[in-house]
Amino acid sequence: MNFPLDSVSDLPDDAKMALGAALEQMQVRDSLKMYNSLVERCFKECVEDMRSKALTGKEEQCVAKCCEKFMHVTARVGMRFQEFFTQMEQQAAQQAAAAQGGK
Repeated sequence: MNFPLDSVSDLPDDAKMALGAALEQMQVRDSLKMYNSLVERCFKECVEDMRSKALTGKEEQCVAKCCEKFMHVTARVGMRFQEFFTQMEQQAAQQAAAAQGGK
């Protein structure tokens, strides 16, 4: 899917600001969803009982490993996404160049 990012520069300033605010709100919402998902997943996986308000050493280690693993996987997926997006941009540029060269 190609996104016409060049057309954003043609928008009026108030529309650019509205778009920026909407994107920021989406990023905050997605960050909160990711955080909540991490907390829920690691809690379910690591906390064995609720007898005390403090985590046991084993639970703390489990939570640390769970968070580290989640962050590593998230970073890896982000890198793959960036690689894919870069390839798409390169293909779009090549297609645009080929289309202009053929005219």
